[in-house]
Amino acid sequence: MRTSVRLLFSLAALAAVSACVETTDSPAPSQMPVSPGSPPFIEGSFGASDAATNACRSLLASQTDGGVRVVGSESSEAAHAVYMRVGANGAPWRCLVSADGSNPSTMFMGSDGV
Repeated sequence: MRTSVRLLFSLAALAAVSACVETTDSPAPSQMPVSPGSPPFIEGSFGASDAATNACRSLLASQTDGGVRVVGSESSEAAHAVYMRVGANGAPWRCLVSADGSNPSTMFMGSDGV
């Protein structure tokens, strides 16, 4: 009986360890990296308003080919910044916009040589 309990605990521990996944801050291999001289590129944090996010997504979709994914955003009193990746290679873009979604302006943040 004691051997069976040890075996069950050992198997449970092995299953827990094998389920671990290593994460890094680097982009996925298929994603274009952000240019070293660019402003910070925020991913995973969302602080911009829905109006700001929607305005930026719509503007970038009209300017580019490929799917647009919003990957992060931040807000301040002056403006909202929305960070997006475009296409299969995940080209990084930033959009500055007001909280109500007016006057969106996009900026490519990748390296042209990549």
